[in-house]
Amino acid sequence: MRKLLFIFVLAALMLPACSGTPTPAQPTAIPVPSRPTPSAAELELSDPAKTIEVVAGNEFTITVETDLASDYHWEVAEELDANIVEYVWKNHIPEEPGSSSGRDVWRFRAVAPGQTTVTLGYYEGMTNKTAQKPVFSVVVK
Repeated sequence: MRKLLFIFVLAALMLPACSGTPTPAQPTAIPVPSRPTPSAAELELSDPAKTIEVVAGNEFTITVETDLASDYHWEVAEELDANIVEYVWKNHIPEEPGSSSGRDVWRFRAVAPGQTTVTLGYYEGMTNKTAQKPVFSVVVK
């Protein structure tokens, strides 16, 4: 008798769990900020020999030449000093509509005064082999 009572109690506790499938939580949409069209000055190739000077709180860009049809792509090659600068976004601007060659415009935000570097690498595929690794000096005032 006790076994039968135990089975009924156990079944009563388990039935609500079997009453249906739970509704999965809906993912929260994170708004993607619009990327402003780069100005003519921002589309000029950045020269690693020139120091980038920017006021804290402002954004700055680094522009590099790229070809999406090749097996190469640009990435930040060394960790940024998050106390001084932070990555905002990267955008590819084709030379002409439908073209894979063009420029990658990298946008960063100057967080606080200081000196740092931004190192980009032009990596082959998914390897660590780089064709270029320019280092850009940044002074935040």
